[in-house]
This record gives sequence, structure tokens and C-alpha cells, in this order.
Amino acid sequence: MRVVFAALAGGLFGLGLYLSGMTDTARVQGWLDVFGQWDPTLAFVMGGAMLPMAVAWRIAARRRVAVLGNAFPPPNRSGVDARLVTGSVLFGAGWALAGLCPGPALASLSYGGVNGALFLIAMLAAMVAAPRASALLDRLTAPTRAPKGTAMDIRALTPTYAVSPQIEPEDLPAIKAAGYTTVIDNRPDGEIPPHLHGDAMRAAAEALGLTFVANPVIGGALTPENVAVQAAAIEAAGGPVFAYCASGNRSSVVWALAHAGQMPADELIAIPARFGYQLEHLRPMLRG
Repeated sequence: MRVVFAALAGGLFGLGLYLSGMTDTARVQGWLDVFGQWDPTLAFVMGGAMLPMAVAWRIAARRRVAVLGNAFPPPNRSGVDARLVTGSVLFGAGWALAGLCPGPALASLSYGGVNGALFLIAMLAAMVAAPRASALLDRLTAPTRAPKGTAMDIRALTPTYAVSPQIEPEDLPAIKAAGYTTVIDNRPDGEIPPHLHGDAMRAAAEALGLTFVANPVIGGALTPENVAVQAAAIEAAGGPVFAYCASGNRSSVVWALAHAGQMPADELIAIPARFGYQLEHLRPMLRG
């Protein structure tokens, strides 16, 4: 049933793009040409799209799950930074040059010709390459690691569950020495260099006798399966659990959602907030 509704929603969205002119590259480029022969008609498309979405957001905020039973992914509220601004500028430049963005590119496949197909292929290739480029940039611009022997950044949400920013294999002995028996990796391999991938971390953890669980959570696209896997790993652990991701935020989110209905929502929000993880936007989902 979910597949049927997804197909219907996608078809309706594509039809809307076509009827509104979003797949007309000349009209899109005219909308973006604010210093030339500006075509304002797409402003009505944007405004018309925002109205039903505003209503949908208000309805979704009052529900814990969607009509078909799947959980709503929590929004990614990481704030405005240089990467967001740079990515937005590049996206806008590409949109202006080609007159297409991801949704219209898919909708125009049937009549876009060779140029439309080339745009779609290039877009998909860039989407695949972007996480790897981001990981490389992180590695090149990351500050020098603290000398070995310094205290790790372990943030204990409870006596039996802690979160942390990204760790490295050499951190695992300190994690074991701190009493943790299970390590959960909540970071997708596409975000990090190969020596931190799940397989490498699993081998290092299991060599020390630690239980290792890979549960990659994509930022802004957390799934009910992510929550179920985290809850099962916590339940099955023979001792305290240590979870990590890029900052510890995703590991905090899945912990809170795994305990929705078991602990008060105020507590599930307040505990991560002590470490700077803001989960207030998840309150409707945490009420159980």
C-alpha cells in the first residue's frame, strides 16, 4: 500500500511540475533572470506550493506517525553555515544554467531529449560524489587530533548509554576501559574516509571483545528501522552502550525515539540538551 501511495504522490507531484511550467527551462531561467527579462509567473507556483505544504506541516507536527504508519523523519536543523550557503549558491547557479532541478529533471525525462538525460546523469553522479568530497574536505580541514592519552569526549546520557562525535580505532581501548561493552556506529560510510568505515571499526572493536552494531542514520532521513535497530541493540547489550556519529546528535535522536512512551518526553528532551543536542522538535513523536 505504501508503494501505491508513493507512486500516486510522485505522479501527482510530476504532473504539478509539468502543468505549472517548472519543467519549461525557458520559464525557469526567466524566473531566475532577475536583472534581465524577468518572468515572475513562477512566483505564483512557489506561493501556491507553500500553502498546502504549510497546512501539511501543521498536521504532521501533531502526529507521531504518518497515516500509513511510518514515522516522520526528524528535520535536520543544523543551522546556517558556509557549506549550506556554498551549496545553495552552486545549486542556484546550476538551476539557472540548465533550467532544471532534481524534480523537474525526472519529470521531463520523457521529452527532455539528450540534454535532459545528460543533466540527470551528471546530477546523479554529483550526488554520489558529494558525500565523499565532503568527507575529504572534513579530513583536510579537521583540527589536529588531541594527543593520545587525553580524555575522550564521552557524553553519558544515562549510566548505561553514551554518545560521542566520530571516534577512531585507537579510541576503542579507552571505550572498553570506561566499561562499555557495545559500540553502535550511527554514521554512514559515505560521510567518512575508508579507515573509519563500519567494517574497519567492527574488526577493531571485535578484536577487543566489544560488540559492534552498524546502524547508519542518514541526516534528515532517519527511518523507523533505524530506531528499531538501535532499540534492539540497547536491549540486547550485556552492559553500557556507546554510540557515535558525526557529532553525537543522531545517536541521541535514535536513543530518544527508542524510549518514546517509556520515559517522559520532557526527560527525553532535557537529557540530550545538557550536551547541546536540541530535540524539542521531536516532542510530538516522543510523547508515545
